Amino acid sequence: MMSWRPAATGGTLSLTSDERPRLLAVDAVGGSVDFDGALVFSGILQDGVTSDGIGFDITHPLSAPRVVHVPHLSPEEGDVVGDAVFRSPAIILADEAWAVAFIVDVDEVARADGYRQFLDYDHRARRISFRAGAYEERGHVFYRRRPIVGRGQRASIRIHVLASDDPLDVENPYGMAARWVWQHWGSGGHASGGSQRAPLPVYADYVVRWAFGPDGWEESVWQSFELDGREVGAPVFIVDVSRHPSVPPEDRRWREPRSIWNQAWFSTQRCANGLLRHARRIRSRDLEERARKMTEIAFAAPQSGGLFPSVVRPRSDDVGWASTEWTSSDRRPPGASAGACHIVDAAFTCRLLLEWHALSPDPRIAPFVKRFAERLVSLQLSSGAFPGWVEPDGSCAPELLESAESAMAVALLFELASSGNAPAGASESARRGITFLESIIGDARWEDFETYYSCAPWGAPELLGKRVPRNGAHKQNTLGIAWTADAMLRAYEASSDPRFLRLARRCIDELSLYQAVWDPPFLPAPAHGGFGVMNADSEWNDARQSLFAPLYLQMYRHTGDVELFERGVSALRASFSMMYCPENEATKAAYERRFPFFGEESYGFMMENQGHSGGDPIGTFTIFTWGNGSGLATAAKVHDLYGDVFIDVPRARALAVDVTSAEIRGPEVHVHDRYERPQIVAVWSDGRRHVVQLSAGRGTFPLE
Repeated sequence: MMSWRPAATGGTLSLTSDERPRLLAVDAVGGSVDFDGALVFSGILQDGVTSDGIGFDITHPLSAPRVVHVPHLSPEEGDVVGDAVFRSPAIILADEAWAVAFIVDVDEVARADGYRQFLDYDHRARRISFRAGAYEERGHVFYRRRPIVGRGQRASIRIHVLASDDPLDVENPYGMAARWVWQHWGSGGHASGGSQRAPLPVYADYVVRWAFGPDGWEESVWQSFELDGREVGAPVFIVDVSRHPSVPPEDRRWREPRSIWNQAWFSTQRCANGLLRHARRIRSRDLEERARKMTEIAFAAPQSGGLFPSVVRPRSDDVGWASTEWTSSDRRPPGASAGACHIVDAAFTCRLLLEWHALSPDPRIAPFVKRFAERLVSLQLSSGAFPGWVEPDGSCAPELLESAESAMAVALLFELASSGNAPAGASESARRGITFLESIIGDARWEDFETYYSCAPWGAPELLGKRVPRNGAHKQNTLGIAWTADAMLRAYEASSDPRFLRLARRCIDELSLYQAVWDPPFLPAPAHGGFGVMNADSEWNDARQSLFAPLYLQMYRHTGDVELFERGVSALRASFSMMYCPENEATKAAYERRFPFFGEESYGFMMENQGHSGGDPIGTFTIFTWGNGSGLATAAKVHDLYGDVFIDVPRARALAVDVTSAEIRGPEVHVHDRYERPQIVAVWSDGRRHVVQLSAGRGTFPLE
């Protein structure tokens, strides 16, 4: 029941019609603002006139909001949130009685001509600003407004305002905004194919050819050697264009020293699991053998007191893999040594070994994982958290001692408890961990190793555990949100307590605000369905979307909300949007502008994201375990679990995964595949599978 009262320089928007209305004071700057269900600004950037931009400010009435969400941080006066990070752009505020969201209309952003849109939130002044003007990057990566010289162009800004006193929206205001942006932009983009330009098996074939084929980059990518008497092999951590096959071998360079990782980002074991699934699908003994050699890397990690390291590397390039050493990831805080075990890395690897065991039983896995879990239970803190880094002497690094990283350990313990192979105390430890994670959720404190110890280190150590004063929000990373959602799902599956499912959904809804619902014209590759990294860095289509896709699909199974299925499929499709191949025409052209020597030998090369900084939309390297290989792993897993078409039997739904559309008409399912493949696979929610023959891209089969 919003009502608008115009004034000379703006107006007042009342959010309620009761005797105690919530009022938003709206002040126009350099133009006029009106309300037609959305706040609409119109103005002219006067020809030859220099300004800081034109737009409007909102002063909100929430004196002590419990929830503050901004799409990006603007920690210093003069900083702004540029449209370079407008994936699902919303500012969300909620107190104990009301939830309010301000959503930028991305269609209006796409139409901007000769200016950029940006916003800002000053928490202490309770002021939200929207502007048409100019900004520039500051550091890695914030944005700072800069003057713009007008040329007489008309500027328009449209802000949708949502307000609710519904207890469900007040409890989870992220869902109110996430649903709205998906309904208005995301769902339509999904229906039209999202970021996908080829069938998923075509992308997978390019990955295999690039990484393992003699006419690709195998000579640099695949590392095969003996490790503690085991024949092992794996794709190397990172390969950049300096190792292009056209470069003479003596001139090739490694971007970073050669290494192989089993870490929460760069997981060789995750890719091994996916490669095994893919190998079985295409009946490739070679790929299956490679997957097994990759798994031997995990078993070779020296376990001490249950703990084990995550990275193996040559001692020097002079000796190569003939002499190796183990270490932890170098993406770590100063308080952790190279010998410390990063608990989230080890827990993730153990969970993946359990998945491998389900695919290919191995008697070594149960004792290996159980030893780690026994130590994990003993390390749990009184708060219920699990420490981030544990040194060989048992001491713990002070950084991230109690953080969202605990979610990975909690999920592992729930998995072990359900399998009957859990150590003593595992179930109770998992429950205590869930209680701790509830405090993380309540404060939206999504901190993990990447938040501070990667390429965007701003804020450490002074802001660890604290909100950014100017914005009223924590510096946050998406990995912790996803891990916690997963842990809550595991708790729900173990207990059937609907509270845990609500908490999982609350996490998923906040995570969804980092998912792109549109394709910005300033990016070279499609962006729809892809994910950003954090609220202090600028990536689009980051490789993490391949980790998130199965989580969304699993959430759909429990909730029946089609939005979640569409988001998961869109994330899967976006997992290949950065690949260099002929089907991805726009992406291919962008690579060739930068690397004109690329050709067929490089089909399958894939940067981990785009737009990492404004001047570098296309990067120089591929990380198999955080890009093309991780995309292949998810595509293979999703195909095993959901096929090309998923038939939800209890809900009588047919859902498209790797086809254009699927729908139920009476007793039949009708399928359309734009790529006109001769056959696809349908999977039913009760586990049945059926190969469906198509003619000219269309087919019909019985629902039952």
